[in-house]
Amino acid sequence: MSAIEEHAPASILDQDLYKFCMQQAVLQHYPDIDAEYRFVNRDPSILFNREAFEWLLEQISSMAELRATSNDLEYLRSACPYFSAEYIAFLSEFRYNPSAEVTCSLDEDLGLLSLHVSGNWTCIILYEVPLLAMIAEAHYRFVDVDWSYEGQRAKIAAKGKMLARAGCRFAEFGTRRRRSFKTQDIVMSELSQIRSSGGGIAGTSNVYLARKYGVPPVGTIGHEWIMGIAALENTYKDADRLALLKWQQTYSGRLAVALADTFGTRVFFASFDRELAGTYNSVRHDSGDPLAFAQAVCEHYRGLGIDLSTKCILFSDSLTPEIAIGIKNQCDSYGIGCSFGIGTNFTNDFNLASNPALAGTALNIVIKLFRCGGRPCVKLSDDKTKYTGDVDEVARAQSELAQFYQQ
Repeated sequence: MSAIEEHAPASILDQDLYKFCMQQAVLQHYPDIDAEYRFVNRDPSILFNREAFEWLLEQISSMAELRATSNDLEYLRSACPYFSAEYIAFLSEFRYNPSAEVTCSLDEDLGLLSLHVSGNWTCIILYEVPLLAMIAEAHYRFVDVDWSYEGQRAKIAAKGKMLARAGCRFAEFGTRRRRSFKTQDIVMSELSQIRSSGGGIAGTSNVYLARKYGVPPVGTIGHEWIMGIAALENTYKDADRLALLKWQQTYSGRLAVALADTFGTRVFFASFDRELAGTYNSVRHDSGDPLAFAQAVCEHYRGLGIDLSTKCILFSDSLTPEIAIGIKNQCDSYGIGCSFGIGTNFTNDFNLASNPALAGTALNIVIKLFRCGGRPCVKLSDDKTKYTGDVDEVARAQSELAQFYQQ
């Protein structure tokens, strides 16, 4: 068994796969576009102090030292054959430049953290996941310290076995919300053992841990790809379709998972015609009622004359093992495949050390694309609490898409 690491490795691969995938697509289609990302704390009760802030600044500054090693590049060539030689060459020269690209400040009176990233889209797209992981760790190192690792191995082992017994195919998606790197390392240490004894883990989004534990790195596309294209092509109605077509141009049928909720599933289904539904083998749910979504996807496929047994739905929104098993039972009854990406419940499910009967608080933080090519970016989602972006631009998007919301 691999040793658990106490601290995050100084590795460019301590990153979610889908960020590399989107970086390659941006490099191909929009290499000269500038962009801006902003940090959003969805829970105003989550605060930061000076000690957490100073530690965070040190971690951000250290990103300038990260390089893709020859071993890293060789691993990516082997594990991710959809990465082109041109992209691997680009990544070999890639460097973070946090002093020029990241701005971070703290309002000490209110305990509020502000952070934004700006620069060439291809160069800054990799910041989101490691920054979120650093922000979370800063909070749990210096603000919320009423927790310990006691019982974590047993807890994650029980979750993995529950999912495997139910026949659930699942992946670990917890990098961005992890309490610490050590937490995620423990999670993968336990889940990889279940996999090796015939369980249902399909892989992890974290490329470093995928290599460490010999499981596939998994991930495809994020909302920012569709948000950015909507801004650059100046359309919300056609953004899903354009994004899927451009993704297909880059990956030629691989990584064929369509994300459905950037501007709402009704908008998505209007674009997801017979051609695209035939090309993409899976649809991902990331907001709204998962059971209603599964039913809507099946109805859409049936309307297009597509055999449900040839398709799959990937669920990734606020999952627990119990929720995943309930969703699987429903999908089984429809005759459609399903899989699950579980993040926060794997890497940030702790009880208070002072009172183990009480659950700790998991962060609800994001870093979202705010501007691309000089135009504002928004996300509408199927959950209004997940709307992000400039208020006026959100209103403009809703106006353009009003016909879909009135159905």
